[in-house]
Amino acid sequence: LDNVELTTPTIHYKEPLLLARNTGHKFEDTSATSGEVFQQPWVSRGLALGDLFKDGHVDAVISTNGGEAHVVRNVTSNGNHWIGLTLVGHTSNRDAIGAEVKLVSGGKSQWATVSTTGSYLSASDKRLHFGLGTATQIESIDIHWPSGIMQNVKALPVDRFTTIDEPAATERLR
Repeated sequence: LDNVELTTPTIHYKEPLLLARNTGHKFEDTSATSGEVFQQPWVSRGLALGDLFKDGHVDAVISTNGGEAHVVRNVTSNGNHWIGLTLVGHTSNRDAIGAEVKLVSGGKSQWATVSTTGSYLSASDKRLHFGLGTATQIESIDIHWPSGIMQNVKALPVDRFTTIDEPAATERLR
């Protein structure tokens, strides 16, 4: 309700955006130091995430009711490494929606599922993004394609996007 403050003064129709940093132990509000877009109240409804500039940083596009969309470019610099994966299905659906990926790097495992879902009337980037910290090598990537095909990939370069095609049912290793 755009007039909710008339009946409930503690609730506001427009709210400032919130940006939280995961410290590993808790979430820390970094909105105050994250740019002008976080200083104004908006009626925001949708959020799409993806690496818009192919630089390893996940950016955001935020839609507002009756207003313009806001592109929030991630310009952080921490020296950490990353890898982006674009999966292409052949037996499975072309976008590989539903493919499950396990990545091992620096002795740590991460999991992701290919999807574009996320926020109201918004579709995020279907490419998978993995932060690697200080690790400079990928130990292994296991892909469980929607078709049931299992694939293991090794020795991919970091700090870039790589496309991985779904193999034929008889081709399991790359």
